[in-house]
Amino acid sequence: MKIALLCSGLGNVYRGHEVFARDLFSLLRDAVDITLFKGGGISAPQEQVVDNLPRNAPFLDHIHVSASPKWQASAKESERIRIEGVTFAYAALKPLLEGEFDVIHCLERDVCDVIYDHRHLFRSTPKILFSNGGAIPARDLPRCDFVQEHTDRNLQFSAKGKAFMIPHGVDLTRFHPGIESDFRAQHGIPQEAFVVITVGTISYTHKRTDHIIKEIAAVKDAYLLVVGQENQDTPNIKALGQRLMGDRIIFTKLCHSDLPKAYAAANIFTLGSVFETFGIVFVEAMAMGLPVICTNHVNQRAIVKEGIFIDMTKPGALTQALRNTDRETLILLGKRSREIALAHYDLTVLKRQYLERYRIISNATVSLPTFSLKKKIVSNIKNAIRNAATLIFGRAE
Repeated sequence: MKIALLCSGLGNVYRGHEVFARDLFSLLRDAVDITLFKGGGISAPQEQVVDNLPRNAPFLDHIHVSASPKWQASAKESERIRIEGVTFAYAALKPLLEGEFDVIHCLERDVCDVIYDHRHLFRSTPKILFSNGGAIPARDLPRCDFVQEHTDRNLQFSAKGKAFMIPHGVDLTRFHPGIESDFRAQHGIPQEAFVVITVGTISYTHKRTDHIIKEIAAVKDAYLLVVGQENQDTPNIKALGQRLMGDRIIFTKLCHSDLPKAYAAANIFTLGSVFETFGIVFVEAMAMGLPVICTNHVNQRAIVKEGIFIDMTKPGALTQALRNTDRETLILLGKRSREIALAHYDLTVLKRQYLERYRIISNATVSLPTFSLKKKIVSNIKNAIRNAATLIFGRAE
């Protein structure tokens, strides 16, 4: 059984999506014949960099899109992502054809569509598996044979008959409460200070970092750690943080291996988004023994299980939750967070689920489109229309 894991963003951007790709590959590389195809970085054993036009390339800064001024930035970002995915997918076809893989596991919808539409090029038809990291409903899913969902709720809206659920997991040997960290000392945070951490792209949309800053700024003496990738919103958000919190706020970008030290410097984790398909950072924080305050959404209630759930759209709700929850309660919630992570998100348990699912998919029967009576009739009608047009308008030659 040969598996190809494709992630065009890996090596180009740093989000939970790419963390999932890296962790899944690391988890399975010693147990199955798996090759990681990534969009950037360096090649390594079982890892191959595939050429593409990366979404953050400066030569894409001039992109023109036909959209309302209100949605220009969003439309441009979507187009950048599409270009990266499509160019990656076409460049990946050659090594995929040469590798003769049984299962091709795609993490981006544009990549999935291209690979699926070219299955007829393969000597032996591979099974195309899509990981639905964006809560895409069945009607909007890319073309594929199987779909992995990450929560039971998303599974309810997925493609019946070909969808299954395996949640995100976390390496509990890397993320645990006993990690020694000098993060506070490095950034001048008093050892006795109460520290809130948020992890995600520093932006107005989705992660709503500006909302977190405003809420924490109102909590007397609280410090805020903002860890995440930057984008066009970041400079203004940093300026907001400095204005409202001064030296009580720290912005930083860390590689994933250093992230546990930042979590270890905090007392509580929160995220400003009002919806997450899953949110790997929730599970990482829980594995570190941190209590979680997050949006009161069915997905997050199912994932966090025992946290503080609030209306994240309501101004003052986060501030009030922090003020009204005593420290002993937070400590107890943190202990429960670790226990929940151990019970539900241990990668060693999920590893067996992935291997079993890959075996099922690898042994499944899929077929390419065949020539049918319906296609024959449609083809004949098109040819008749084309011949009639030629008789009426003539030929160019």
